[in-house]
Amino acid sequence: MKVSYLMEESVTVRNEKGSSRKTDPNCKTWIKHWENYSGKKANSCSIKGCKETDDLVGAHVLRPYAKNEDYKKHPYIIPMCDTHNGKSHEEEQTTKPNTTFVWANVSETCGE
Repeated sequence: MKVSYLMEESVTVRNEKGSSRKTDPNCKTWIKHWENYSGKKANSCSIKGCKETDDLVGAHVLRPYAKNEDYKKHPYIIPMCDTHNGKSHEEEQTTKPNTTFVWANVSETCGE
């Protein structure tokens, strides 16, 4: 699987159930993990229509309608504001175009 990928078009995502308990021991925070592996600075929420730029977190998301089964089953990180990150795992959200997704698998990225 790719460590990161760019989606030029908007896609549907759902927050991963139970991901608030996950930690990244090496990058310290999930937003830092996203920045380290995307090569970008998180500057706004990735959800379409949201203009929030403060207090961004690295949200664990799945893509329920992805053609690639890996993107449906394995969580990736995208920048989100607290409001959108707090949505139910059953609620669908749409990303902005040109959103970069970073694999949340620590052992395959920043893990030891």
